Amino acid sequence: MQWLLQTILLGSTFLLALWVRLPAVAIAGFGMAAAALIYSALAPQAARVRVEGAALAALWMGSLTVWVAVALAGIAWDFYYAALAGMMAGAVWLAARGAAGGIWKARWNAAVMAWLLCGALMWLGAGYFQNRRGGFYAGLLATLAALALCRWWFRWGAAGAQALNTLILLLVGLPVLDLALRPQSRIAVRPETCRLYYSYDAAKGHPEAFARWEEFYTSQFDLLGKEIFTTNPDSIPHFRLRPGSHGRMMKCPISINSLGFRGPEFSASKDGVYRIVALGESTTFGMTLRPEDKPWPEMLEQIIRQRMKTRRPVQVINAGVPTYSLQASLERLPREILPLQPDMIISYHGANGFHMVDSSVLPPLGPAPPVYQERPVELAAEAEHRVRMLLFRYHARRRDVSAVPPGARPMATLYAAAYRELIQCARTNGIRLALANFSMAVNQASDPKVIDFYRGGGTRAAYGFMRANAVHSLIVSQLAAEHPEVCFIDTHPHLDGEHEKFIDLIHFTGEGDRQLATNIFNGIRGILQQDLAPP
Repeated sequence: MQWLLQTILLGSTFLLALWVRLPAVAIAGFGMAAAALIYSALAPQAARVRVEGAALAALWMGSLTVWVAVALAGIAWDFYYAALAGMMAGAVWLAARGAAGGIWKARWNAAVMAWLLCGALMWLGAGYFQNRRGGFYAGLLATLAALALCRWWFRWGAAGAQALNTLILLLVGLPVLDLALRPQSRIAVRPETCRLYYSYDAAKGHPEAFARWEEFYTSQFDLLGKEIFTTNPDSIPHFRLRPGSHGRMMKCPISINSLGFRGPEFSASKDGVYRIVALGESTTFGMTLRPEDKPWPEMLEQIIRQRMKTRRPVQVINAGVPTYSLQASLERLPREILPLQPDMIISYHGANGFHMVDSSVLPPLGPAPPVYQERPVELAAEAEHRVRMLLFRYHARRRDVSAVPPGARPMATLYAAAYRELIQCARTNGIRLALANFSMAVNQASDPKVIDFYRGGGTRAAYGFMRANAVHSLIVSQLAAEHPEVCFIDTHPHLDGEHEKFIDLIHFTGEGDRQLATNIFNGIRGILQQDLAPP
């Protein structure tokens, strides 16, 4: 019966190793270990001691071959490999039962324990890295059981016993301490709690909360998109805002009017108003989170009415569309914008067009930074993330982001060409044009810790965006200088680099939208006074 059970275990181990596609060297190691066990089982009793020595040597050689091959192959942690190690430990234990006794019994038990610990640690690691709490704690119990068995089976000196006891206490104490210090580590996915984690200051001490905030924030935008977007095969991109639709971003209701713009209804005819169209991306559309939050075009209209006396009422239309770039805005000009007969167009574009700053200006950034990963034990997850960030910063070469690279030609980029097309369109149609530079949560003067936070906290690379934004600002200011009829708006004062006014690298809090509206008002005030001063 023992021989049959050992054969089943070894055959299952070999088949599972083939099924999970272990490296050929590892499978050869399994074969060597299996051959050693079979050799030991078939050996005559008279030659048992001599055979056991050779069998143990072959077993350890095969086992080490498997472990080294798996380690060098960089195989991911998975429960399948724990099952492999467990079945191998069972097969070795069956061989150990027939050992001659004494020193040989201890040596066979050492091989059993090696495979048993290997399987328990693999199970523990799979539960940890796959963030499966049940699997993690099952692996933890298996590891503790294996260590307790190890403590019982073998004799340990004072130092060895102390080290083993310390390891057991650490495995028990870390999860308990984590639960005691952070009893609410599983942040409830609700706006009431998640809204606290969209700033660096709030999130820097709680990376798991910020990771869950980003996940929730993205899911809310996806839900909003299903409500307010519709396909449009005749345009590029092939989608647009759905006229007359309504949605919600967090707690903020969002309405698209019958003409396909965010905001209240208005007549396509001007009816004597001074009409300003705010052209842009999601940063213009407004990623507003609370009912009292307003996108900057709406705030700009309020500021103009409060601070200026004009002979004509001023209307600001929010023509921002999430994910649109300047090229997409140019596509919609003749179809959606020019029929509104705007007196002024304000362009606030940036991040969605950074791909138009070509590689001669913006060199490749290299590997992406590590992103915080949730784990069953939050204290361990935070320590892991810090170590990964330290290693990333050690290996990454910090590029100079303080200036445009020498020899670059920003005015020859696709971004500059798109802006020239916008300038020509405005001139041809007799429309005032204001070009704004782009503001972000970090800039060259930001604390390196803040930059690294945004560098590793999502899909956007802060260093690359900073370089691209420096080029973009140069393009906008240079084009305004070359075309006197174009107004340049500097949006940076009290906004660019002030991360507390952003919910991520580029989108604004309510305070950020208010500051942007103020900066844009300051930029166009002279034109408004010239065009709308009372008689």
